[in-house]
Amino acid sequence: MKLLYLSLFVLFVSCNNDNKETEIKDGPVNGADSNIISKKETQPDSIIVAESLLAKKINNILQAKEENSRWHVLNDKEAKWISGQFDYFITPKRKENPDYPYIAAGDFDGDNRQDLAAVVTDSTQIIYQLVIISDADSSKKINYWKEDILEDAAISTAPMGRIEGTVNEKIKKIELKSEAIHVEYFEKASFIIYWNGKSYNRIQQGD
Repeated sequence: MKLLYLSLFVLFVSCNNDNKETEIKDGPVNGADSNIISKKETQPDSIIVAESLLAKKINNILQAKEENSRWHVLNDKEAKWISGQFDYFITPKRKENPDYPYIAAGDFDGDNRQDLAAVVTDSTQIIYQLVIISDADSSKKINYWKEDILEDAAISTAPMGRIEGTVNEKIKKIELKSEAIHVEYFEKASFIIYWNGKSYNRIQQGD
């Protein structure tokens, strides 16, 4: 009888030790937070896309027209989007325009030839500019917008038509006789860069 009790006691102790080992293996290791989400459950804030044909075209024009040009079209890896901004604002528009938000195409100066606009940066990724290339297939005239552009600027093509905005803090209505460039800072400000027949001008549309 004593032998039976002794055997049961040894079996109980052995099972209890096995349970403790299992708990140690399955539980947090070295004080790690058990609430950390695994990498498989997280999603990147932005999608890095390969350089598009239009981006290559613009970069080639900048290199050819301006020897040792430091400028190139901004890309997802270089842009500084805040968390969630890319997925909410940019991803849906990428379905229609894969070059959004860095490149806009249209006839911006009304000569019936395709022009290109792009947000560009240099190797330091500190300075950003908006470049407008007139007649991208022939003369390839390069214009740099007179104002600096921030790293979170999104550009697109604005259609012809009547628009309203502010110029020098005064409300103004203008007729866009050609397509224009819409520059937007999500949830902050937006404006239109348009051709008035002689030069590019700006009209503010939102704060």
